Amino acid sequence: MTVKVSLLKKKELKDYYWAYADILRDIGINESTYDQRIMAFMALKLLIDNDKLEFNFDYNNDFGFSRQRYAYYKGKDTKETFLKIIQNIEKLGKEENLHYFKQDSKYNPDTSKNILTYLNHYKTFELERYIQELSNEYLETVLDIYTYQADFSNYPKDKYKDLYEKTVSRMKNLSGDLTGQHFTQKSIIHLMCEMGIQGIKENETLAIYDPTSGTGAMLMESADYFMKHQSTKVKKIKLYGQEMHGQTWLLSKIFLEITNQKNIIAYGNTLTNPAFANGIEGKDTFDFIIANPPFGVDWKHNYDEVLANMQSDTSNFYLVKDSKGKVVTPKKSDGQFLFMMQIINLMKKENKKGKRATAGIISSSTLISTGNSTSREAKIRQAIFGEKLVSAVLEQPNAMFTNTDITSHIWFLDTIPTEKIKIVKSDNKEDPLFIAHPQAKDKMKNSYSKENIKKLKRYLNNKTDKKYISTSLNYDRCEINIANEIGFRDDTEDLSLDTLTQELDTMMQDMCEMYQKNGIWGII
Repeated sequence: MTVKVSLLKKKELKDYYWAYADILRDIGINESTYDQRIMAFMALKLLIDNDKLEFNFDYNNDFGFSRQRYAYYKGKDTKETFLKIIQNIEKLGKEENLHYFKQDSKYNPDTSKNILTYLNHYKTFELERYIQELSNEYLETVLDIYTYQADFSNYPKDKYKDLYEKTVSRMKNLSGDLTGQHFTQKSIIHLMCEMGIQGIKENETLAIYDPTSGTGAMLMESADYFMKHQSTKVKKIKLYGQEMHGQTWLLSKIFLEITNQKNIIAYGNTLTNPAFANGIEGKDTFDFIIANPPFGVDWKHNYDEVLANMQSDTSNFYLVKDSKGKVVTPKKSDGQFLFMMQIINLMKKENKKGKRATAGIISSSTLISTGNSTSREAKIRQAIFGEKLVSAVLEQPNAMFTNTDITSHIWFLDTIPTEKIKIVKSDNKEDPLFIAHPQAKDKMKNSYSKENIKKLKRYLNNKTDKKYISTSLNYDRCEINIANEIGFRDDTEDLSLDTLTQELDTMMQDMCEMYQKNGIWGII
């Protein structure tokens, strides 16, 4: 089946996803891999439309080359020509327009410093393979689809943060559930930034770090928020992150390049090979850390590497040891604790250097309450609380993410210690601190308004407790169940055991008398 481009010209951008998917279905490609191919061509088109590459997809116009340059790449047909272009992709960048597309190779999937190299790499997008699987006719159709439909030349810069989510979401119906893809909505990021502003608003240069940075959406949104916030003196922002999935790592580099954000995004597993465990090049420190680590992802396959890291002299984790001096590790079924232990370690280093730093970390409810008082998780929590870096914890309403409706928490950290931990429950009956999402989709039904964020900030920072909404707890805790601490309760007087026993005896006596009076005692 050949897609007629003439019929697509007046359709919306979203239609090109389905047009290419139709071709992939026609040639028998597994539906679970559609998104890889769609995003590979999209990555190229993003760079082309933002004048970062020296060629385009218009094969009828010799791919935008001069006649002399085209002759160098020309093959027997469009497919052979395009393959030669992709095989030389690292040479075809417009150097004057590429600002942050070279970084130390230690941060990259391979030895090349040039990010363009990874547009065609087995750890990111295998463009050569994607092209080889198409006949010349089908390849030309795909190029036409992207030329006429996927036009990013005037695409709003603030929309790039959402582009990956939209792409993957549209593939959901074809490839199944998006396990582990918990996209963080803007209102949550704004709340995390708002809580972090107080400690860093005097900084003219801001270093922001996300240890699980994905496509950089949280980094971009937080940078945008700090730059536009009137209370800050921020003039320059540097973004740092780490991402273990090659495709999302590459897309983050592309999005940040297009939006002209100074950045270093490391490729790799933060838990086994953290690129910024000692800050930035072991010298500078982070001002703000923002993170939404994956919920409930096990780390058993990396156990030996993580444990070796913990036991080394240069451990990247906040270490907790038992009475015998043995390192305490969390259960292997949930890696959230490990990310928290790395962030706490970074915050302690910031503190030692005498620099104010703040952080916001999203977690599932298990991170704050799982395990009994003698469990490994409880021991780690108790040690973390004892550092007095956790200034507050917010229990969010459910249905705040596109792919899960579970209850989640936000931990707020500050290098300046506080006397108590403030806990706040946003979903409460006295003053609900959330709204229905104005653009609800999938499982994401709730959000925060600007007024909600203002109120939440007051509750999270205020030392005064508000019944059913907030309270302050001592740091000598091994777990916190926010629902038990500040959940809605009836205002009834507590009764002693003797009083309850007496009331039960009276009730039983009244029932016996009623049965005898009605003549049914013998039946019982």
